[in-house]
Amino acid sequence: MDTIPEPFSLRNPSCHRSPGRGGFRVPFGLKDGRVWAPGEVAKGKACGCVCPGCAAPLTAKAQESRRKRPHFAHLIDSGCATGRETGIHLRAKQLIAERMILAIPAWDGDLIDMPNPPFARDAEGRIHRGRAIEWPATRARLRDVVVEKSLGAYQPDVRARDDAGDLLIEIRVTHAVDDSKVRRVQADRQRMIEIDLSGIDRNTPHDPIAFEHAVLFEPVNRTWISCPDAVADWAASKLALDNFVAARNREIAEQRDRRAKIVHSRHQRRLEHNTDKERRKAHVREVKRAIHAEDLAQLGELTRADRVEQIRHAYQLGAAARVDALAASVSPAVRAACTRAHRDAWIYGVDPVLWQLLTYDHFVARQRPGYHFNQKDVASWVLRSFQHDQVLYRLFKAQYVHRAEAIRAGIRKRRMDYWVFTDEENQRIPNFYAPINDFIGRLEGAGAIRRLWYPVGECEVASPPHPNGNSFNSARASLQVG
Repeated sequence: MDTIPEPFSLRNPSCHRSPGRGGFRVPFGLKDGRVWAPGEVAKGKACGCVCPGCAAPLTAKAQESRRKRPHFAHLIDSGCATGRETGIHLRAKQLIAERMILAIPAWDGDLIDMPNPPFARDAEGRIHRGRAIEWPATRARLRDVVVEKSLGAYQPDVRARDDAGDLLIEIRVTHAVDDSKVRRVQADRQRMIEIDLSGIDRNTPHDPIAFEHAVLFEPVNRTWISCPDAVADWAASKLALDNFVAARNREIAEQRDRRAKIVHSRHQRRLEHNTDKERRKAHVREVKRAIHAEDLAQLGELTRADRVEQIRHAYQLGAAARVDALAASVSPAVRAACTRAHRDAWIYGVDPVLWQLLTYDHFVARQRPGYHFNQKDVASWVLRSFQHDQVLYRLFKAQYVHRAEAIRAGIRKRRMDYWVFTDEENQRIPNFYAPINDFIGRLEGAGAIRRLWYPVGECEVASPPHPNGNSFNSARASLQVG
C-alpha cells in the first residue's frame, strides 16, 4: 500500500528526500547512454546506473514494495538537487525519440495578443468578430527524430518531422522557453511546441505508464510556442476584419457627415427663418410704433418727475376748499382711505383726494346698503367725470389691449406692457386702473364696502357706510364733479 504522498514541487527538491536514511529519490537512472526506470534494471547496486544530474552511483530500491514507489537513490548522499529534474527531462526526450508518436495541441491564439476569433471595435464602439481559426489537436506520427541538435542560434530539446513538416519540441521541467528563443523560432517560422512537466504529481515519474502518458499524450500540458501557419491564418482573418471595420468606419463617417450636413442645413434654415421673423417683427413694430409716434414723443415730457410734482401741487391747491368740505362729512376711516392715494392717482386731471371723495359719494354714500357696483363701473365713471390726459390714456390703452389679446391667446401675462414700446416707455406710462383698484381696496379696509367673489370686481355697499348719517349729502349738495 502506498504511503500518503507529500506535497510535490519541482522547485523545492528537499521535499523528495526519504524520511529515513539520507538518499535523494531519483525516478530515473542513467546507464549506457539511456535513461532507465527502476523496474527496468537489476536490484540495488547491481543496477549499474548513475545519477543523471551528478553522475554519482545509484541504487535501485523498492522494486517489489507495496508501500513505496520504485525509485533510485544515491549510494552516498551528495546533496544532489538536479538528479530528479534532469532525469525527467532526459526520459521525456528518450520516450519521444523511441515511441515516435506525440499528441499535438490545438492552437487557440492568445487571449491578449491574438484572441481567437479576432475582434475590433468600429467608430461607434460596436465589437465585430472575424473568422475563428480552427486548428484542432491531433496525434502525429513522427519521423527523423533527433535529440538536442543545434539549429545555429538555438538548440531545441527534440527535432522531428510529421506530416506538416519540421516540428521542434521543448520539454519544460523547471524553466519555460525563454523569450529570446521564442523570438528566434518565430522569426524563422519554425513550428515549436512545449510540453510542460513542471506541474506533474510527485509520484508520476515513478510510474512508467503514467509518465509516458504525461509526456506523449496528455492534452492539457502542451501548448504552441510557434505555429506559423495558424498565425498566418489568424493574421489573414484579422486583416479581413480590419478591412471590414475600416469600410464600416467610412460608412459611419459618411453617415455622420450626412447627419451633420442635415443638422447644419436645418440650423441655417432656422437662422434664416428667425432672421426673417425678426425682420418681419421689426417691420410690424415699426408700423405699430408709427401709430403712437406722436404720443410717444410726448411721453417723456408728460411724465417728467418735476412736472408730475408741480401738477400734483397745483391740483391740491385748486381743490383744497372742496376737499376740506367733503372730508368733514365722512367717517374718520373713510377720510383716511380717501386722503391717501396711489402714485399714479394724479392722471385723472384732478386732485387725487378730491376724485376719491367724489367717487365714494357717488357709489357708496348715495346708495343704500347692499347696493352692488363693479370696479369697471368706477373706472368708467372716473374717466368720464374728470379731464384725464388723453395722450397718456391712449398709450395705456395700447398696453391694456395688448395684454388682453395675449391672455385670449392663452399667454399668462400680468405685466401691463406692450412689446412695441421700449422697456423705459412701458415703465413711464401710468396705469389708469391701478389707482382705482387701490382705492377700492382702501374703502374695503375702512368698512365702507366689501368685495364679492363673483363676478370679478363686484362690490357691495356695507351697512352703515359711515357714522354721520346724511351729513355727507348736505355737503354734496353744494359741490359738483368737475
